[in-house]
Amino acid sequence: MIIDTIKTKLTNHLFQQNEWLKKDLIKHRLKSILFNVGPIHYVLIVNDSGLPEYRDQIDTCDAEIKLSISSAIELMRGNKKADIEIKGDIEFATVMSNLLRDVEWDYEDDLSDIIGDIPAYHLVKFGKKVVTTTKETSFNIADTFKEYWLEEKPLIAKKRLVEQFNNEVDRLRFDVDRLELRLKKL
Repeated sequence: MIIDTIKTKLTNHLFQQNEWLKKDLIKHRLKSILFNVGPIHYVLIVNDSGLPEYRDQIDTCDAEIKLSISSAIELMRGNKKADIEIKGDIEFATVMSNLLRDVEWDYEDDLSDIIGDIPAYHLVKFGKKVVTTTKETSFNIADTFKEYWLEEKPLIAKKRLVEQFNNEVDRLRFDVDRLELRLKKL
C-alpha cells in the first residue's frame, strides 16, 4: 500500500537523522511498541542497530501506549497531565516515549537537497515565523472568546463564582438539616 510505503520511508528517514537514539535503544533490540492515538495505530520495532523502524503490521507488541486525540493535543501543547494508558513492558514504553519527545526533523537539510541551502534557510525561517504568529494569534482569539463568554455574555462561570455558589448551597443544606432537627424536637 502506498501510505505504508510513505510511512516507512518517512519514519526511517526521521530516525536516521536522530542516530543519538541508538545508545538508549540498543538494549531494547527487536522489541516492538504500538502507539494508539484515537483511530491511528503506529507500530515501531527497534532494529538490530538500535534505531526504531515502522512496521505496517505485527502480531504482538512488547508495549503499547494508548491515548485519545484530545490527550495527544494536550501533550503537544505541553500539558504533562494528559490521560495516557501504558501496557506491557513499562520500562521500554517509558524509554521510547521519552526519546520520541526529543526527536527532531531536520527539514532544512532535506529542503536544501531540493531547493538549495540559502532558499531552504529562508523558507524555514519564514515557516517558523508563520507558525509562531499563528500560534500567538490562536491563543489571543481563544482568550478573547473566553473573556467575552465570562464578562459580556456569561456562558462560562468564573471559578470564584462557582465556589461561592457551592459554599452557599452547603450552608443552605446545613441550615435545613438544623431546622429539621429543631422540628423533630418540637
